[in-house]
Amino acid sequence: MRRAAVLAPGYGGTAEQPILRELASAFEYFGIASRAVTFRTRGSRPSTDYLSEIEDLRAARDALRRDRHERIALVGRSFGGRISAFLAEREPPDALVILGHPIAPPKRPRPRDEAALAATTCPTLVVQGDRDELGPFAVLERIAARNPRIDLVRIEGAGHDFGTREAEAVAAAARWLDSVLR
Repeated sequence: MRRAAVLAPGYGGTAEQPILRELASAFEYFGIASRAVTFRTRGSRPSTDYLSEIEDLRAARDALRRDRHERIALVGRSFGGRISAFLAEREPPDALVILGHPIAPPKRPRPRDEAALAATTCPTLVVQGDRDELGPFAVLERIAARNPRIDLVRIEGAGHDFGTREAEAVAAAARWLDSVLR
């Protein structure tokens, strides 16, 4: 079975974002191909309702389908994870992985983000630092408690960028995705 993942960068990042390269390498170890995207809106404000970014993910996913990959995941880092969740809400992939979900920045609630994650119908993993101020773990725990499709991995001592714990976050995502896409 051919398995693949679309990799979406954090805000302002490109397909060459270091964590995306690390994810691609970790996935390759498990025989999971990947296709990283650079959002067309990079360097400017996101598009209205994120329609351009969602279309970028959709195009990458469809290219993997044309390459005859049977099981396809959406994998996003921060902003890329938000966009992946929005697409997954509309068109569920075989799996969804978000590394560092900025679901509830201080004084900027994101009810649409919470609703998209809560509505997930595919197997979903959120890897989150327990010191991530943009995505408090308690918010994710509350959502996951209501949706059995959501798994959480807490990275102790890590903030939004994972820092020295990035390899642990990447490894957790790769192991989980390998088991789910089998």
